[in-house]
Amino acid sequence: MTLSTSGFGAFHSAVHGGKQPCAWQQRLLEQIVRDKAWPQVLDLPTGAGKTTCIDIALFALAVDATSEGAERWCSRRIAMVVDRRIVVDQVAERGRTILRALMTSTDGIVAEVASRLRSLTRTGEEPLGVFTLRGGVPKDDGWARTPDQPLVIASTVDQVGSRMLMQGYGVSQGMKPVHAGLLANDTLLLLDEVHLSEPFRQTLDQLARLRARFSGSGVKTRFSHAFLSATPGSGATTTFALLDDEKQPDSPLGPRLHASKPTRLMEADDRTALETACIEQAKGLLERHRTIAVVVNRLASATVIARQLREMLGTDATVTLLTGRMRPLDRDEVLRELRPAVQTGRNRSDDSPKRVIVGTQCIEAGADFDFDALVTEAASLDSLRQRFGRVDRLGKYMRADGIIVYDKSATDDPVYGRAIAETVKWLKEQGKERPKKHKDDLKRLKDKAKKLNGEARQQVEAQIARMALVDFGVLVLEVPTGDGLVNLLAPKPSAPTLLPAYLDLWAQTSPPPSQLPDVSLWLHGPSAGPADVQVIWRADLAEEVLQCGYVEAATNVVAAIRPSSLEAMSLPFFTARAWLANQPTHDLGDIEGATPDDVELKTAGRRALRWRGDESEIVCAQSDSEPSLKPGDTIVVPVSYGGIRSGCFDATSAEPVQDRAEQAELFARARPVLRLHPVIVEKLGLSLPLEDADEARTRLDLLASTGDWPAWKRLWAEKLAKGRGWLVVSGEPSWTVIEASRVSLSALRGVLQPDETLENGVELTTDGDDSFHAGRAVWLSEHSADVETFAREYAMRCGLGARLAEHVAIAAWLHDIGKADRRFQLMLRGGSEIEFFKDETPWAKSAMPPGAREAHRIAQQKSGYPRGARHEVQSLAMVQGQLQAVERALQKAHATNEPDVDLVLHLVASHHGYCRPFAPAVVDESPVDVTLAEHTSKKFGALDFTVTTSKNELHRLDSPLADRFWSLVAQYGWHELCWLESILRLADHRASEEEQSKEVSP
Repeated sequence: MTLSTSGFGAFHSAVHGGKQPCAWQQRLLEQIVRDKAWPQVLDLPTGAGKTTCIDIALFALAVDATSEGAERWCSRRIAMVVDRRIVVDQVAERGRTILRALMTSTDGIVAEVASRLRSLTRTGEEPLGVFTLRGGVPKDDGWARTPDQPLVIASTVDQVGSRMLMQGYGVSQGMKPVHAGLLANDTLLLLDEVHLSEPFRQTLDQLARLRARFSGSGVKTRFSHAFLSATPGSGATTTFALLDDEKQPDSPLGPRLHASKPTRLMEADDRTALETACIEQAKGLLERHRTIAVVVNRLASATVIARQLREMLGTDATVTLLTGRMRPLDRDEVLRELRPAVQTGRNRSDDSPKRVIVGTQCIEAGADFDFDALVTEAASLDSLRQRFGRVDRLGKYMRADGIIVYDKSATDDPVYGRAIAETVKWLKEQGKERPKKHKDDLKRLKDKAKKLNGEARQQVEAQIARMALVDFGVLVLEVPTGDGLVNLLAPKPSAPTLLPAYLDLWAQTSPPPSQLPDVSLWLHGPSAGPADVQVIWRADLAEEVLQCGYVEAATNVVAAIRPSSLEAMSLPFFTARAWLANQPTHDLGDIEGATPDDVELKTAGRRALRWRGDESEIVCAQSDSEPSLKPGDTIVVPVSYGGIRSGCFDATSAEPVQDRAEQAELFARARPVLRLHPVIVEKLGLSLPLEDADEARTRLDLLASTGDWPAWKRLWAEKLAKGRGWLVVSGEPSWTVIEASRVSLSALRGVLQPDETLENGVELTTDGDDSFHAGRAVWLSEHSADVETFAREYAMRCGLGARLAEHVAIAAWLHDIGKADRRFQLMLRGGSEIEFFKDETPWAKSAMPPGAREAHRIAQQKSGYPRGARHEVQSLAMVQGQLQAVERALQKAHATNEPDVDLVLHLVASHHGYCRPFAPAVVDESPVDVTLAEHTSKKFGALDFTVTTSKNELHRLDSPLADRFWSLVAQYGWHELCWLESILRLADHRASEEEQSKEVSP
């Protein structure tokens, strides 16, 4: 079937319930397909339907999918980024809507788009992945699962920006290059509301100019970025905007662009009075509206207002608090109940229940809300327009009301600066000028009112009153231009100049330099705050374990179910630190990059586990003598610490928090698990025997068939009942975790609500010491061949071309040969000489489960393999001894007559994230000779690796690793080298994952 831009209307209609795209959306698609590029700026007003850019980008990708790899121009990853904490992910929800259609629709054009998107990825993968890129949690990289699957990514400036600069917040050192490689290549980045993100906009432009110097490296990046905003500013070379006829009142967009939103301005003496005024005005609006919002600039104020409204209104109205500080699973639950009352396009009814939604800046972007009326704290003009953009979004309600409350005692705001005072001043002036501008219309209405009586007269008088107010309708509000507008906008700091030297420092991810430039300066400007902290609550982690410093025990407990971003709450660093110390928390705006004054804490406070896999440690809030909380940390705390009320962060709440680890593991990684821990089982409301795993599975089978549970929980119980996996968590006493095989995405999607978050997460990675403990033994020959196949296919599909693809493939074939070390083979067999004697065939993977940390430790000790030694460094030493043979193998594969063996060596050395630029310093006190005979590839033939000592000295500063790294950076580029590494490493991930579904090799 031929696919062209003319089919977009039919595709959009089939996906979105018969709705045709707007004229500008069709026009934009035709322009980017014709130009093979996105315009620099999309100047689109609030309410114009900017999220349809996701549909446009995916359709353009489908049109481009049949082009030859080297000719393909369209990016397969589409990331929409906004500089706001996201509470409702409209982008991800739209992505999931498209994915459901691609998976289930029988419409011809939808099926064709699905087929073309599938052609871009490996057989068996879904045509599209949809992810929200949240605060980094080590080893929680579902979006970074493959390099070739088309993706829709919703995220924030902090999360995308830090990763693009190779310093991903909360991302492990080993995975930073992978995240950078994926986001900086084959990605379209759409920066929404760019006026909120001036420093990051500048950084993106500077980075593009710096990367241009590597355009002749042979690596086609397919990276592009575009800025979306109603107030983009000047300087754009190519701007796309609505045409005049697309903005007319009788156009399809007309009702939403010209909808009237008359707004009153009122003052309050101080913040307490402001909160009281918001409460009183909300009560008044409820007398004539069913669904209203109250939006304030401080989280503490939102909490107070929500609590007092609940007390005042009782059962007369439902009050919901929404902030950016919610765990994703909590947020999904709150929104599932709320959505029918606030979603755009709902049928408004005079007898529907009354609702009050109290929120913060988080609803300004990414939220598909449609309120009847709004009470808002004064803010900069751009923020106010965003908030009013959530009122009568489609222009069908036609009775919208707005009230702006300002604190007259405040002079300078930490988030908006002087913009609030200037905006209030401007609004007052508009209030005086508006009656003059509409003098004739007002006179006509007054004359009309004189002739009427009763209700008819009241309606006209109400119309007169509304006409005299400032109107925040999208195109009704007469926004000033030039300097008059600049003073009304939130301050726009500038990013520092992005120098190549900074990228050189950030590129050194292993080991990192002792001093690094803070990337937040390039994301939010000089006044940027430190990176957020991710907080996870666990019921099986006891306070006593942390207070006594039992780090091994705490790590064992948490590792039983690895933390997931679905159960994590993102908190500003200073807020998290004060809360951990049991000190008053800072009342910041609910935005990224906000910076409070640093306050010296008086106590080290409570302890938490800083989660870094095997390198986890116990930290306190602040101390000069023990490890302390740092920006970007992921910490795990006992549920007894409290901190959550009604789904939102509340530092004053002492109520035990719900542990969501089992649900998060299923939704994030499709893996059913259950901790048979007395506290966990009790909190889940289960009655199960804790000492007998088999009997517990039998009980779960009965509960799944009779319990009044949601569909996902029944599936979870059914799979656990049939599963066989288990591991023991050591402790006093020890306890068991039962588990089952991964659930297929189709089965899991079938039991979830459409709006529930599902992510195809990563279980097996190449990041960490447990990467070779996969729960099933795999031969080295099998694994090497599998990774080679994956790497070659990925490289070709990603458009690297045959030459580079074969370099990546041969590195993939050779990457694990260092595991031939006899001690490593013993370690894979649990340290058993007897098991090794039975079969000396080299293994690549152990049958021990990843979470069995105590068994891993014992195996390493019994084997004699040096702690901290890296098998990939031994692989490098062995390949260096056979360079001529490797060159001949590449030539035999018709890759090139001039092989780049330096690239091959680096890819082998860095496939676990090390050797960028130095290898870990590990001295082998009892070195051995390592050999590997008849290492065979269908493409490259067979190689014999003769004796190579394990005392290879490659960790020395005078080894060639660092020089090789820098020469490759100079040749390919910072992000391009990350991209090449990512393809091999993700091939290793996916080959390992696929091998677990096969029979045991040995």
